[in-house]
Amino acid sequence: MMHDEELRPVVERLLATRRAKVEETQGGTRRGMRVLFTGHSGRNKLLAAQLFASELAVDLFEIDLGRIVSRYVGDTEKNLDALFKAAEASDAVLLFDDTEHLFGEMNGGSIEDSGRYPNFDVKLLRARLESYDGVVLIGADDPEHVDPQLTKQCDEVVKLDD
Repeated sequence: MMHDEELRPVVERLLATRRAKVEETQGGTRRGMRVLFTGHSGRNKLLAAQLFASELAVDLFEIDLGRIVSRYVGDTEKNLDALFKAAEASDAVLLFDDTEHLFGEMNGGSIEDSGRYPNFDVKLLRARLESYDGVVLIGADDPEHVDPQLTKQCDEVVKLDD
């Protein structure tokens, strides 16, 4: 597990990127920020996310898709709407960890295939993440298993050592 002082340079880099995104907003571009955290330690990703949200003085929403995705038609979309409305109201940082099954590279599969959540429309989630004006942190153990398109959309890719 990394310590606060080891994560400080990472957080400072993210803060600088966030400030630049906010300054760009004044020019009319959207201010949303996407960060891909890689590394096997979920604890390090969570700690980095907590420190970053604390420095921004906003809430951190650690997203458990198992609680969002429903087997009932329409409920997943309602749950996503509620999540994003709450996040927008507080400008919360969103953390999605263990996302290879959602944002993995498409090797013969379709973009709609979400692995663990067969009734879940990944395109809908990607669209919501892209339109969110706050900070979205995406955690993945191995960057090689993340869709290169998603990686290109990220403002930062941060390797967190184990």
